[in-house]
Amino acid sequence: MMTKQTKLLLAIALQVVIIFAIIIFKLSVLTGGTEVMLRIAPVDPRDLLRGDYATFQYDISNLDSYNSRGEQIRNGDNVYVILGQSGKYWTAQSVQKTKPIGNVLFIKGKVESGGMESQIDQISYERFGSSRLHIVYGIEQYFIPEGKGQNFSFWNKKAAAMVAVDDNGNAVIKKIYVDDKQWP
Repeated sequence: MMTKQTKLLLAIALQVVIIFAIIIFKLSVLTGGTEVMLRIAPVDPRDLLRGDYATFQYDISNLDSYNSRGEQIRNGDNVYVILGQSGKYWTAQSVQKTKPIGNVLFIKGKVESGGMESQIDQISYERFGSSRLHIVYGIEQYFIPEGKGQNFSFWNKKAAAMVAVDDNGNAVIKKIYVDDKQWP
C-alpha cells in the first residue's frame, strides 16, 4: 500500500521525467537535424501574458492543394512537405500524407485549414481548381529574450529562420535572421 507521500513523490517524478523528455527530444533535433533556411513573415510581436515573442508564417505554410498531386487531404491530416533548395532558401516541392522514403528532405506538419471537409469541397475543387492548404509545423512561435522585442518591427525587412529538421520531419527553430543578420 502506497502512502500519500509516496504517491506525491511519484507524481512529481513523472512530471520531471516528462519535462526532461521534451527537452531531450528538442535537443536531439537541434543537434542531429539538417539545417534549412526558410523565409518567414511575422504575424504577432507581443503578448502581455507571455512576454515577448513572434508568431511566424512561413512561405511553406500556405500551399496550393495541387502540390498534393491528387491526394485528398483533409483538415487535421498530418502531412509531409518535401523541401527543395532554391538559392539559400528551401521551398515546398510537394505535399503528401505518407512519410517519404529515400534521400529526400521533408518537414512534418498538420493541415489547419484548406483541406477537403465534404463532398462539396471535392466538387468545388474539381470545378474551380486548387485551394490553399494552411499547414502548421510547430515552429510558428519564437520567444524573444525579455525586453528585446519592444519597439521592434519586422515589417519591411527580409526575415528568415534557420530551422533544424530531423529524419522524421520534426523541426526546431535554431536562429532568426533579419536583413541577413542574426536576431536578436
